[in-house]
Amino acid sequence: MARQNTLSALALINDIKQHELDMVGVELSALRARQDDLARQRQALSDSAARESAESTPDMRVYLHAYLASVDRQKEGLLVESNALSAQIEALEERLFDTFRESKTTLHVLARVRADVDMEAQRAEYAELDDISRAVSFQKGAVF
Repeated sequence: MARQNTLSALALINDIKQHELDMVGVELSALRARQDDLARQRQALSDSAARESAESTPDMRVYLHAYLASVDRQKEGLLVESNALSAQIEALEERLFDTFRESKTTLHVLARVRADVDMEAQRAEYAELDDISRAVSFQKGAVF
């Protein structure tokens, strides 16, 4: 019975670890999507700046430098945010790895305990069959 309780507890721990893995994976995906969005925004700003530079008229060139400086500041802000996300992503990847390792350890222990429970059940069944066999043999011996 104690083995069965251990088995149930390990199965619950395994389920919790799987849920934790799923949640970390979802969070990691969201951060990566945000980082990809920031990269697209930076690229859009670069494209816009290049287009404005190429299409600017002599009258607009007076303002072009200020516009390009503004674009550079925006791109720098997006890059800072992206770098912060990179640090968060790295930390989450480490957490994901640790959780995965813990999950695999739990699965290994769970498999071992299941094998022990199965072996105990098989031993009990063999002992019961042995008792039945002895009882039948005893009855046959007593009848004759």
